[in-house]
Amino acid sequence: MTPPFRPSPSSTAPAPRGCGGERCASGRDAWPLHHVRHNDVFCRLCSSCVLLYHPASFCSACLLLLHTDAAAAAAAAAQDPHFDPAVAPPGPTAECSNCGLFVAHVACIPDLVSFVCPPCAAEAEGRPFTYAPAARRVMDERAARILLVAARLAHESIGRAAAAAREEAERRVQEAAVARKRSREMLDAAFRALEEEARAAKIKEEEEAAREAKNKKEKPAAAQPPKKKTPKSSESSRDRDKMLKFNAMQQPALAFAAAAAAAASSMPLSTPLSTPTPREDKKFNGHSSR
Repeated sequence: MTPPFRPSPSSTAPAPRGCGGERCASGRDAWPLHHVRHNDVFCRLCSSCVLLYHPASFCSACLLLLHTDAAAAAAAAAQDPHFDPAVAPPGPTAECSNCGLFVAHVACIPDLVSFVCPPCAAEAEGRPFTYAPAARRVMDERAARILLVAARLAHESIGRAAAAAREEAERRVQEAAVARKRSREMLDAAFRALEEEARAAKIKEEEEAAREAKNKKEKPAAAQPPKKKTPKSSESSRDRDKMLKFNAMQQPALAFAAAAAAAASSMPLSTPLSTPTPREDKKFNGHSSR
């Protein structure tokens, strides 16, 4: 059976040890380390560095959280004075006279004018300062309070980071929806433009086709050469053909008669002309009829 909390292969790599805070004096073996978002960067800090990175969020004397909203603090205290052990009751505070960053309750410091926060006092003495030294291994009330306040501050930091990430994600989702809508509108407009262009091209083609057809109808047909008509035979032409044929048939007889006349003229007058025999006459008439 697979164990429920089996580490993934990526988590088997050794994690960086020690606090990631700047000039941390808690040592490399500081424990525990809190996940904090500081200056838009996620880092792992010890409890002391978490407190040092949030100087105005707690009292540097009693090490209790301060309410950022006085009205909410007063309402919570009126309902239950002991509602949260890590939060101090509402009251006036004073700033450090040296750095002006760290604050403390007026009731927790002896003098308001000469109040100096512990980090500034340690820096004036030339020694590193930490709220959770590595040599202290005993979990007393002060150490428990430091751990609790640091955990609360880290939790609030991660909560703000999660809220910011959620807000950023929602904003990007809205931007994506707007961009999607705009892209869809642009695509619809492009499709409509293409349809209008295709329709206009079709109408133009139809108009050109109609114009060409109209021009063809209005343009006179090209004059074709007249066909040669064969003359029809009339009565006169038929008679003429008969006369030509008859003349052609009479030409041999005329030629024969001319030859006979020439022969007769060359003969002496005393010689009588021979009379054609009936057979020759019949033969001549038959040749003429042809």
